[in-house]
Amino acid sequence: MILRTLSTLFLWSIIGGVVYLLKEVGAMWILNLCATLTLFEIYTILGRLGYAANRMSGLITGGCMIPLSFYFEGSGMDVLAIGALLSSSACVLFPQAQRGMYIKRLMPTFFGLLFVTFLLHYFVRIIQFADVPSEKGTLGFGLFFCLWVVIVAKFSDIGALLVGKAIGRTKMAPSISPGKTVEGLIGGLAASAGIGALIPWLLSVQSSGIVSYGDWIFSPTQGAIWGSLIAISAVIGDLIASVLKRLAGMKDSGGAIPGIGGLLDLTDSLILAAPTGYFVLVFIQP
Repeated sequence: MILRTLSTLFLWSIIGGVVYLLKEVGAMWILNLCATLTLFEIYTILGRLGYAANRMSGLITGGCMIPLSFYFEGSGMDVLAIGALLSSSACVLFPQAQRGMYIKRLMPTFFGLLFVTFLLHYFVRIIQFADVPSEKGTLGFGLFFCLWVVIVAKFSDIGALLVGKAIGRTKMAPSISPGKTVEGLIGGLAASAGIGALIPWLLSVQSSGIVSYGDWIFSPTQGAIWGSLIAISAVIGDLIASVLKRLAGMKDSGGAIPGIGGLLDLTDSLILAAPTGYFVLVFIQP
């Protein structure tokens, strides 16, 4: 637990520093790094399950999707389509004996791209949809909302872990993740709703001027309601990752982060939270 806490504090310090200095651009490159490393781990897990992917074409496509969609708005789907076109067409370059194996690898290749990179690129779409850029000393509303989604999703993990360890008795999904309990789930939802409401309250009442809202309105009540929805999507994403790791016989997706595991262990709760946050933003737009 101590090592996990230290790793978490270190990671948040790095992310906070980069975002503070580089704003949206820094956040985008952090997202791209995490997404690409997570995609690599997903391909490793799928390989252990007998679904080997075409890693090179998948990682190149995934590594380009988020930066290109950031600098060229709306191009995320186009990058995915071009990657699919080139990856599929590449089979004609292989000898006939290898062609069948390459084609069989297309399905896990595209699954990784869709499940990881494409869904995480919705953080970029949040920034673009909000259309309130950061300025010196202030965060644009889009970047703020991305950080809010990340914090709310991760507090779902923290709340579930602490409450589950303290009073967890009823197993939530024993065949998927034996350590998760119903009590932990409730604690995670409560933690997400609480932090979801606390952040906009602090920024609007106690520390106004940190976020440039533009025409957007985001109240503590909205934060609590939508924070609960983000938490539910975070739990589902976590369970999907747990299914994949359990089928592959893995406790963690890797060992890149001491006390936490791999990048998938860090981003699993964000994969579905990103598009959920985007659609919340669409719903509450002024």
